[in-house]
Amino acid sequence: MRERYIGTYGGYQTGPLLFVLGGIHGNEPAGVFGLEKVFQKLEAQAPHFRGKLVGICGNCRALAKKQRFIDRDLNRLWSEREIQRILHSSSKEALNSEEKELLEILSVIEKEKEGDFTARVMMDLHTTSAPGGFFSIVTPKPRNRELGTALYAPVIFNLNNSLDSTTNIFMDNHGWQGVAFESGQHDDIESMVLHEAAVWVMLEKVGCIHRDDIDNFQQYHDLLAEAAKYLPRFVNVVYRHEITPEDQFSMVPGYVNFTPVKAGELLGRDRKGMVKAPKTGRILMPLYQPQGEEGFFIAEELEKPLI
Repeated sequence: MRERYIGTYGGYQTGPLLFVLGGIHGNEPAGVFGLEKVFQKLEAQAPHFRGKLVGICGNCRALAKKQRFIDRDLNRLWSEREIQRILHSSSKEALNSEEKELLEILSVIEKEKEGDFTARVMMDLHTTSAPGGFFSIVTPKPRNRELGTALYAPVIFNLNNSLDSTTNIFMDNHGWQGVAFESGQHDDIESMVLHEAAVWVMLEKVGCIHRDDIDNFQQYHDLLAEAAKYLPRFVNVVYRHEITPEDQFSMVPGYVNFTPVKAGELLGRDRKGMVKAPKTGRILMPLYQPQGEEGFFIAEELEKPLI
């Protein structure tokens, strides 16, 4: 099983804390690998660094098994209600695998957040089971939108209206700036490359580094800009198709993130029969993996951000 810490860097000069989670889902290792590359280059080049970078493994137990989760989705446990329930559990031994993971992560957060930081920023790195999963998810706060747009990827609004127990909710509840970043498909090598690029660009955005101190820094901007070239800039989630294992949901093959769909279009099947798109829009995160609580999302393209 992986160690919790992927790495730390800095902490000697005043500046922001950038706290990055990789692999909060065990079938999404690209964020872990991308972070490892960042720490290797930081150690090799030793740039002038303000603040501190902390990179940690999210669901270490599930990563070892290469599956999304063991007992429960770790990225559905971050509401205050769930956190308080787990923190005040009478028997820590009776907690399930992801509840134990959450306790360990919270302990690291409590330890690392202490210090004279100019800002506290969290970045949660993900991938999707379908191709084309390149986007940022933010909560409705301008400072978070700025972080999302800095990464070039489409910025997704209102996803948290459907998912109220993710890391984005934790960030808001605890006064952190932050963004969840999806870099592509799970097993695509480009997903790791884009995660690495996104962390570098975020380090520059929050003020930990200056681009002149890192060799060939423009490549990271170029990689992200190229990946976003034909994608919408802003989209608003208007529908979430919630599922359970009992539904036996199966997505129609071949869908890619941001593919346009029309109301009434056949998207999948479950034990009750055909599942059709309830709205016209663009499909997000069509499910092509065994585990998951959503079969797909539908979003509408926006001419300008909501916030």
